Amino acid sequence: MEDKKEKNVEARSKRKGAGLGSRIILRIVTIIVIALIVLGGGYFGLKRFTTVKTENKLALVDRQLSYCQELVTAKYRYSDIITMKKTSGFAKSYSIIKYTGLIRAGLADITDVSYSVSLDGKTITLTVPAAEILGNEIVSQSVFDEKQSVFVSISTQEVFDEIEKAKQAAVEDMVAEGILDDAREYAVKIITQFMLALGFEEVRIK
Repeated sequence: MEDKKEKNVEARSKRKGAGLGSRIILRIVTIIVIALIVLGGGYFGLKRFTTVKTENKLALVDRQLSYCQELVTAKYRYSDIITMKKTSGFAKSYSIIKYTGLIRAGLADITDVSYSVSLDGKTITLTVPAAEILGNEIVSQSVFDEKQSVFVSISTQEVFDEIEKAKQAAVEDMVAEGILDDAREYAVKIITQFMLALGFEEVRIK
């Protein structure tokens, strides 16, 4: 009789132990599932937040760049004197003209700058094109001295053509001296400061 009671107690103990073990396993599995759900939700939530943040940064950069089409980063003012002479027999004409020109260099269209933003929105990498001559205008012109003969006159078109040649020579001289390199270097500095002002912590230029 006692053996039977001992067996019943032992059986109940085993069932109790098995039930306790099952509950522990169930709790562990539940905790793991909850943890995975929380981590998954946090991951996708963070990813969505990061994506929205990056998209906002891209929109901000696009909007700000669209405000400035042409970026002039170098100007060079120069003066020159051209002398034109024409003779025919005893007839002679000449004209001495002094003029001042202004050469502008920089980026023709700043929206041509391509860029990418890091996932955390802290770093922007930009590809800045080469600088180019944006303009070469005559800002002042005056006739220093002239003499016109009705037999061999100097036409306005001839004066214009001579000035154009001198202007082109001035541009070639400035390019040889590195005005385009200086213009791009200064453009890079301006764009870098511009991006830092938008909140980027690091600006990389290619």
